[in-house]
Amino acid sequence: MATRLANDIIDCDPFILSLLILDNFGKILSVKRSSRLDKAAHASPELVEKFGTIVMLILGATRNAVELMGGLEFIIGAFKNQKVLLINLQEYDLSLALRLSRSANAGYVYNKIAEMLAIS
Repeated sequence: MATRLANDIIDCDPFILSLLILDNFGKILSVKRSSRLDKAAHASPELVEKFGTIVMLILGATRNAVELMGGLEFIIGAFKNQKVLLINLQEYDLSLALRLSRSANAGYVYNKIAEMLAIS
């Protein structure tokens, strides 16, 4: 399921450069890279594992605000050359970490994924 989901997500928007799918324990279920991502920009397997841990720490920290602000939909991180979009798929017991091009509209990408997965 995770591989098929990764393929569908990576193909849904040209601004998506790579994707990690994680379970609720931070285990990486799938890694997918777009052909638009230069090979020199691929992260090593060790770094990918670290990213999985960082994603779970960030998403875990947001649980403190759920009671006040409602459930987390997504988090955007903007870096010099790219963006990171973290999506909590609570309905599926999964989380997504997407690497986007810097010019991507992360909210638009989230909405495309949410529509594709029929999440509210």
